[in-house]
Amino acid sequence: MRSIRVKITAVTIAAILTSLLAFIGIGFVTISEENDKTSVEKLNLLSQNAQKTVDVRLNSLKRSVDVVADLAEDSLAIMDLAQFGGADRKARTPEQAKQLDEYMTKYCEEIRRAFGSIAHHSDGIATYYFCISPDIGTSEHGFFYSKVGKTDFEEQPKLIADKLNPADSNCNWYFSPIRQGKACWVGPYNAHFLGELLTLSYVAPIYKDNILIGVLGMDTLFYSVRSPVHSLRVYDTGFACLMDDKGRILYHPRLKSGTKVEEVSPNLNPVLFRRENNGSELIRYDMAGQRRQVSFTTLTNGLKLVVAAPVDEIFSSWQKLKRSILLSAIAILAVFTVVTLLIVGAITKPLLRLTSASQKLAAGDYNAELDYEGNDEVGILTQSFRQMRDHLKLYISDLNSRAFSDALTGVKNKGAFDISAGRLNDAIHHSNESGLEFAVVMFDCNNLKKINDEFGHEQGDIYLRTATRVICQTFAHSPVFRLGGDEFVAVLQREDYRDREKLLRVFDRKAEEINAAAKNPWEKVDIAKGMAEFRPGIDTDLDQVMRRADEQMYENKRHGKLAVVGSIPNYDAIEQ
Repeated sequence: MRSIRVKITAVTIAAILTSLLAFIGIGFVTISEENDKTSVEKLNLLSQNAQKTVDVRLNSLKRSVDVVADLAEDSLAIMDLAQFGGADRKARTPEQAKQLDEYMTKYCEEIRRAFGSIAHHSDGIATYYFCISPDIGTSEHGFFYSKVGKTDFEEQPKLIADKLNPADSNCNWYFSPIRQGKACWVGPYNAHFLGELLTLSYVAPIYKDNILIGVLGMDTLFYSVRSPVHSLRVYDTGFACLMDDKGRILYHPRLKSGTKVEEVSPNLNPVLFRRENNGSELIRYDMAGQRRQVSFTTLTNGLKLVVAAPVDEIFSSWQKLKRSILLSAIAILAVFTVVTLLIVGAITKPLLRLTSASQKLAAGDYNAELDYEGNDEVGILTQSFRQMRDHLKLYISDLNSRAFSDALTGVKNKGAFDISAGRLNDAIHHSNESGLEFAVVMFDCNNLKKINDEFGHEQGDIYLRTATRVICQTFAHSPVFRLGGDEFVAVLQREDYRDREKLLRVFDRKAEEINAAAKNPWEKVDIAKGMAEFRPGIDTDLDQVMRRADEQMYENKRHGKLAVVGSIPNYDAIEQ
């Protein structure tokens, strides 16, 4: 027969559970709807911020061309084509053709000076040019300046309109503004005059009395637009990409250029991307078994900037909130259970032990014993606290892992190295003269400051991550640490220690392969390194080994060598 205390306790706990479940259910539904709305706003904000960054460059180029186009048309105000035989090239006399060319030469010089002044004070501009219509110029064709692969603008062979093919889409920089009769964006396209580099152009037709005088414009490399999109951080594994209004991908960090959105997922309709932006609409799709969410906006030149992220990452804070609510519910349940048991006088030994353990957890002792397995309220409560203790252990372990990792490169940081060095010094002090074997390789990334100063810190970060990747791939079985700015160290033990000299040769070969394929300084691997081995009975701590490695590294740095100076065995024999 059940006692009245059991009945009261059962009814009280049932009422508490019912209230909590109703509260949690209503709260989850309400918060989930609000989170859907918030997730759209967050992704929209990311895409809009990235749009502003890219549009700054595009608008600068557009304004520059518009200013020069206005100047070019104003400068033609006093020109009378009739005195040169009109717009019909064949109707001009040789003398009129000569006079028109002389006039256009002076005119082009005026436009060139204005264009050059503006181009030198604008960021991201790769070229500027003026291509004279073949109906106007006989020997005068305009001008063309480029700074691609150069430190400043240099004059290039002129762009001759007679040689352009209207059927060639890569010549649309000339024919598109003529067809539309106004300034317009063209591209991206592979520019013949820039060695087939992917290019964006803003071009304007210049008219006098409805007669085409020529086309002037400026170009920026697609890379300058792609770069800020590539570097945009979208949660943990999300990404940003560029598309045209037909839903064709122009840049994606993982997919091939030219891929259509319907090929990515049947949930994505290219019609969606014909709008200016997604507004408040929630767009989600499935890919590779993962649910993702998308937002997009339109750049000045009409391209679509799209950001996407896994739904799980977008709602990670919501998941934490759910756990907090559940833990709070469990805590509330625990409190009311204890209160109820106190009221009915059911204070027992297991409950006292649980109270003691919870106090240890609150004080930070996560080894508190929670071994009560009774099939009652106290047992359920004990199990809940045991789960909470285990979750806290995992959470703290994760925090420790993050605290000792370098945020930029992903390798271990200086704090992790200090701990490892302490353990290694203890091993040195307690080892016999031949029981411990290890070597230290010091690395110093050359020219980091120069890359940061000349190309920007984003390129400097790429340079460091490339260096880190080569180091980690080569010394795959050894811990690698970033000691600061451009300094790294690898501690070689076991198989890496036995193969240390062969690995140094492998490292050099990898660096040479990367450098041979690199197009930019920040894509190269330019690292000075030095290796020193622990000498049992001579070295008393790790610092002595590191000093020798450091000296070897700087010796190599002075000689400009990748390989370690000294006697190198036959690597071919080792590799065999």
